[in-house]
Amino acid sequence: MRYAFLDEEAKKEIRRSILKAIAIPGYIVGFASRELPVARGWGTGGLQVTLAIINEEDTLKVIDQGCDGSVNAVNIRNFIKSVTKVNTTTKTLDASIIQTRHRVPEIDLQEGQTLVYQVPMPDILETVEPNISKAKLLHANADYSKLWVLLYEDTSMYGDSRISNRYPVMVNDRYAMDPSPIPKYDTPKLNDCKALQLFGAGREKKIYAIPPYTKVEPLKFEDREFKVENFDGKACARCGSVHSFLDEVYDDEGKATYYCNDTDYCDTQKEKQGNN
Repeated sequence: MRYAFLDEEAKKEIRRSILKAIAIPGYIVGFASRELPVARGWGTGGLQVTLAIINEEDTLKVIDQGCDGSVNAVNIRNFIKSVTKVNTTTKTLDASIIQTRHRVPEIDLQEGQTLVYQVPMPDILETVEPNISKAKLLHANADYSKLWVLLYEDTSMYGDSRISNRYPVMVNDRYAMDPSPIPKYDTPKLNDCKALQLFGAGREKKIYAIPPYTKVEPLKFEDREFKVENFDGKACARCGSVHSFLDEVYDDEGKATYYCNDTDYCDTQKEKQGNN
């Protein structure tokens, strides 16, 4: 079997697309998405990006909605390990490559790390311009007036945007970008991040990137504060953290309990408490 499943020509082509994406932050680059033993829509874009850049010295972490133990995360991690023999970890800071779906890790990423996002829909303009040719022209002219109109309509009617995830961001003051379906809570983490961020959409055959230390800002009006999910007065029932994105879980009696969404962050907090 070939190392990392993909043939060398496929990896070369994906790497060229990644390099172009890094050179033009936020710009969407096409690539020839390959067939994988995973159905399209289940992370094939992120998987191909990871398989194209990984080598024997890497340590891999895979999370799905912040969890290392979900079915999607476990299956992808086991597959990559079976075709590369790399070491795997659940510790964010021990990983050189982190493949993720729908979250940015709670623990700050460091230089030398690469965060690979699984992306379902790569173009943020598709919500306001379904014609792909017209959307490309809008990107070329940096014409994002339709996005601003969408935000204005929400703000005038509801006081704030109704967008709860995939919140549009402006990368390096040039391209409006879809940050994948991460919650608004994670959007500020994209800015000036020390790690390389790569986005792969297998079904749509698109790759884009945010190089380290790149300016990334959410689209918002100057007189409006960018608001994220609010967990004031709530704490994780396991580690007690009040500084993380929380999942709301209901018991049979309808009582809500909150837990850290990021399992590694929650485990790390528990370990710190045990050492004190």
